[in-house]
Amino acid sequence: MELNHWMITALGMGTVFLALIALSLIVSLFPFFFRKPEKKRGELAPLPELNEPTPRPAGIGPELVAVIAAAVAASSGMAPGSFRVSSVEAAEGYGPGSAAGFNTPVWGHIDRFSRASRNS
Repeated sequence: MELNHWMITALGMGTVFLALIALSLIVSLFPFFFRKPEKKRGELAPLPELNEPTPRPAGIGPELVAVIAAAVAASSGMAPGSFRVSSVEAAEGYGPGSAAGFNTPVWGHIDRFSRASRNS
């Protein structure tokens, strides 16, 4: 029997498709062998009553001050103990409800202004 190039191509493609079908069957059997048995659950505890949420303080918390101090230390190269954050205020024209900033933080605007001044 003489094998021509079409017969070899068909034999190779058939072998690949049979291997793919065998792999998909093996993967589809995985849940039967590797499934964890479901645990029996008892009766659920009743949900606690919801109370009115406590109002948050108007100022910023110590976590935010720590994050700001870490950001200043990282960007300036100074040690975190070598400076003190005395106050944190929103920049004029930027902040919640301001259309001037388009929800871009102040550092983003500063970067844009510094790039614009370098290019001119």
